[in-house]
Amino acid sequence: MNQKSGMVLRILSIFESGLFLKILSVFITGLWIAGLILGNISIILLAILLLIALSVVLYIHRDNLQEIFQTDSNVIVEDERTQLINEKAATMTFGIFVAVIIYVGIVLIALRDSYPQLLQAGYTLFIAAVFCFILYFTSRAYYTRKF
Repeated sequence: MNQKSGMVLRILSIFESGLFLKILSVFITGLWIAGLILGNISIILLAILLLIALSVVLYIHRDNLQEIFQTDSNVIVEDERTQLINEKAATMTFGIFVAVIIYVGIVLIALRDSYPQLLQAGYTLFIAAVFCFILYFTSRAYYTRKF
């Protein structure tokens, strides 16, 4: 019984390793792309199931994520300057991306008389932009309270 539990713990530790999680993430992304290209809903459903399983593992180990994904804890990977640069670049990227989504949505809705089939795409882009704003402000409020 003790030998079985030790083997089970070793198998679970493989699933919790950073390399396995990275490989699984790439595999899930590949399934999404293959499912969308082939138009096969079963591949997309498999990707969703794997994504849910990955999310559960990441949620359970949310406090150890830095240790899981960091290869050597003695090596300094980045400093405060690098973090600040990354944060500024991410904020700029987010702003430009949402602005482009909104502008393309406006153009598609403005062309509704000439191209009525694009009206739904325009509204979808607006909904995506609103979702991005909600996600941004929710995560900003969360991290403001956390730190």
